[in-house]
Amino acid sequence: MKIYAVFFLLSGIAYSSAQDGTRKCLDCICQASTKCNLNQGCHNAGPESYFCGPYTLSYAYWVDAGKPGEGKFDHFEKCLKDKTCSETTVVNYMNKWGTDCDGDGRVTCYDYARIHKGGRNGCPAKWVDDTEYWTSFTDCMQGKN
Repeated sequence: MKIYAVFFLLSGIAYSSAQDGTRKCLDCICQASTKCNLNQGCHNAGPESYFCGPYTLSYAYWVDAGKPGEGKFDHFEKCLKDKTCSETTVVNYMNKWGTDCDGDGRVTCYDYARIHKGGRNGCPAKWVDDTEYWTSFTDCMQGKN
């Protein structure tokens, strides 16, 4: 899948295989988000907090990612409930907003995971460290689950 290689090549991440690295990164973000529940529908988490699919993506996230899928408003939920389309959304979002969050001079999956949870300005969001999401993500990356 060509898009996965683009995800990391544009971001300068050094993996022996960009596609394998992207796959693990996406899998761990998905695992941390919903335990990668492919049957995850949409739910309200409060005012202006409507999230859909296995990656728990919002309408604004989907728009920022270029409206993958058919790009129509009524296709938002359809795309985000579909694993392939939601992964395209995550990849596009990270290609647009991915940055070095931890100041180590590299943009890694850990940076992407922080941005995924905290939003495009989520790098300084230290609250992410104290979430079940972050624990699940780091355990997955370390091969603990």
